Amino acid sequence: MHRSLPGAVLAALLLFSNVAMGANNSAFSHQAWSDVLARFVDTRGRVDYRGLAGDRETFDRYIQRVEAISPESHPAQFPTRNHELAYYLNAYNAQVFKGVLARGPEEKSVWTGLISGYRFFIGYDIEIGGRSMNLRTLENEVVREGFEDPRIHAALNCASIGCPRLPQEAFVPERLEAQLDAAIREFVDEPRNCTLDRESKTVSLSKIFDWFEDDFLAWEQRQGTQDPALIDYVNRYRTGEKIPRDYRVEFFEYDKRINKQ
Repeated sequence: MHRSLPGAVLAALLLFSNVAMGANNSAFSHQAWSDVLARFVDTRGRVDYRGLAGDRETFDRYIQRVEAISPESHPAQFPTRNHELAYYLNAYNAQVFKGVLARGPEEKSVWTGLISGYRFFIGYDIEIGGRSMNLRTLENEVVREGFEDPRIHAALNCASIGCPRLPQEAFVPERLEAQLDAAIREFVDEPRNCTLDRESKTVSLSKIFDWFEDDFLAWEQRQGTQDPALIDYVNRYRTGEKIPRDYRVEFFEYDKRINKQ
C-alpha cells in the first residue's frame, strides 16, 4: 500500500498541474464584479457603499484577482484587445470602489484635500497584476495612451455624481464594442452632459469633454475629419437632435459629490 503512494501522489500532482495550466490559459472572468455591480448599484448608477462595506466577500475576491492578474502578468488570459480593455475598465472602477471603502466609506467626495483629488487619484496606491501604480497612472498611461479610444471616458467612473452612469454589469470582451457604444450614446444624450440653447446658439457639455478634449479631437482626426471640433465627436454618437457646428461650446461645472445611494 505504501509502495503505491508515490504513484498516487504523482498522479494527483499531474492532475493539479493540468488544472492549474488550464486555469492560467482560460480567459479572465469578470463575473464576480458583475455580481457586485448588480447587487450594490442602482439604475441611476448610485452605489450602496455602506451595504458593500458590510458584505464585501465577492468584491474582495475580485479585487484580489485584479491585483494578482493582468494582461501584462498573464497575457494568455487576455487573447484580444477587447479582453485587455475590458479588464482595465473594470479594474479601474473596482479600485475606485476599494478606495472609497478605505476612506470609511467616503460620504462626501473623493476630491477633498488641499489639491483637489490628489490624495485619492495620485496619493492612493493600487496594485494591478502585481504592478504598483495609482488611479491617475492607470487612467492616463494604461487606458488612454494604450487604447486611444475616447469612449472609455463614458466607461470609467471616479465615484462622483458628475461621472458617467456606473453600469450594473461588468464590461466583457464579447460585448465590449456594443457596451462602449451604448455608454457614450447615453452620455451625450443626457441633458446633464449635453444641453443646447438655441437662442444663444450655445451647447453646454460635460467637463469631461474639456479635460480630455485632445482625446476626442485626435480620434476625429484619425477618422479623417478636417479641422475637428468637440461637436463632431458628440454628434457622431448623439441619437437626439444634432448640434449645429457653429454653436459655441461651454462646459458644465463638474459635480464632485460622492455617487452614493
